[in-house]
Amino acid sequence: MSPRRSICAALPGVATLLSLIACYGTLAVIAALGALGIAIALDERLWAGTIVALAALAVGGLAIGFFRHRQLWPLLIGGLGAAAVGYVMSVQYVRLVELAGFALLCVAAVWDWRLRRVREPRSATAK
Repeated sequence: MSPRRSICAALPGVATLLSLIACYGTLAVIAALGALGIAIALDERLWAGTIVALAALAVGGLAIGFFRHRQLWPLLIGGLGAAAVGYVMSVQYVRLVELAGFALLCVAAVWDWRLRRVREPRSATAK
């Protein structure tokens, strides 16, 4: 597998993970610093925009995967998850919708990864 293909194959999972870290990791750091008495001013629009951008990047990786394995479901599920994350970040925050959106993104990324592994052509030297 070429380096470019391996990066494209990892994109949905990595972008989903980074989106989760941007969301919940930032909350954990802010809570830990707050417990230590350190206050941080955070631009919530920038924070939410980063989370949504990373979720959209994950869907872009799923779209690349679609062209590889021709299975539409991971892309649809990931798109629904990213739309849910975008909704809670920009319209109305609902914790359950946020968790469902991230769960759908994770399911789509794992499904895409499995399909790519199954569809990978065997090299001529492998026996």
